[in-house]
Amino acid sequence: MKSKKLVFLLIPIAAFITILMLTSFNSGTDVKATNNTPGTVVFTATTLPAGGNYAPKHVLAIWVEKDGVFVKTRKAMANQRKQYLYKWAASSNYNVTDAITGATLPQHQTHTVQWNCTDLSGNVMPDGNYTVIIEFTDKHAQGPWYAVTFNKGTEPVSITPPNQQYIINMQLTYTPEITVTADFSANITQACPQQEIVFTDNSTGATSWSWNFGAGSVPPTANTQGPHTVTYSNSGLKTVSLTINGGTTVTKDGYILIHPAPEANFSFQVNSPDVQFTNSSLNASSYLWDFGDGNTSTATNPSHTYIENGQYQVSLTASNVNCGSDVHTELVVITTVGINEVVSGSITAFPNPSAGAFYLTSDETIDNTKVSLYDIRGKLVFSDFQINLQSGEIYQIGDHLLKPGVYLLNVSAGDLQYKKKLIVN
Repeated sequence: MKSKKLVFLLIPIAAFITILMLTSFNSGTDVKATNNTPGTVVFTATTLPAGGNYAPKHVLAIWVEKDGVFVKTRKAMANQRKQYLYKWAASSNYNVTDAITGATLPQHQTHTVQWNCTDLSGNVMPDGNYTVIIEFTDKHAQGPWYAVTFNKGTEPVSITPPNQQYIINMQLTYTPEITVTADFSANITQACPQQEIVFTDNSTGATSWSWNFGAGSVPPTANTQGPHTVTYSNSGLKTVSLTINGGTTVTKDGYILIHPAPEANFSFQVNSPDVQFTNSSLNASSYLWDFGDGNTSTATNPSHTYIENGQYQVSLTASNVNCGSDVHTELVVITTVGINEVVSGSITAFPNPSAGAFYLTSDETIDNTKVSLYDIRGKLVFSDFQINLQSGEIYQIGDHLLKPGVYLLNVSAGDLQYKKKLIVN
């Protein structure tokens, strides 16, 4: 009898494996448990007579297993243990009250049992593959059984196996309880004005969405799930919020940091051929000046001397490490290069031209004199401050020989100005 019973039980198992393959349900690989999702399992089945003479008179048991181990423990007899969702009470000796499904169901009716996905202690079982097994009587003895496996997780499941010899109209549904939570993320949390930021909804259980992207955002709001691409027109910390289902809100204060963009600007004062530049840029940490004559400077507020008359496009590039650079350009007009002018006193530079050395002499004593010498490109090649020129004394300009070319000498002391082109052969 035991061997016949074993063969009889194997037939439904093989059929079950085929059914699962046809319904694209994988029962051979267990899903690694990563969550304990609450939910509800409902299993429905109807028994049939066997040839009209006798029938499985009652459902003997319906229970749940995971990895071949019973989920719930119920003592049926002194020498047996099974974990039932539902158990048939054959007599008072076998009567076990089940906390889930209650009394025995009548024959030939639809049998429905429900499991809340918890163990006997009320703890939610881990996600993974579970098997619901139905066993029924045959000629007042333990009869055949049938199994349906499903994946408990965050996705709902509905399985309708084909009818069997003794059991029909089977249906298994699993409905997870999804907790409604509002959440979102951005692909970057630091940016510059006009830089695109993509916001992605990470909520669970959401059916409607209401976004507020914060001050200066374009667009300022949205009412679809997204993802949404947003830019900001101004700098600062931005607070972003998302409301789902009309009432569940997540707010992230200062979630986005928009760095200030550099704004280049400057003014200038022309005292031909000298120009003093005043930097008025904002949000910049470094500067690059282009004076329009081939010369540059990285000073904050540079001065520059032009060798020739003309119009020069002067540009200032202001930069910072976060948001790149900005450029501002002004036109500078030089009209008095080459005019020798002595406001007071009598200063002479000699010899001119020379072999590479120049000297100064004055007919009167001049204190606090500034001497500057520029090459043809406007580069300062020599400068000396607070020189006291004694009457009749000879002062050497520089301490080394100059290369051949044209130079501009500028001597100033108070209101006294002396400018002269010097030539080195």
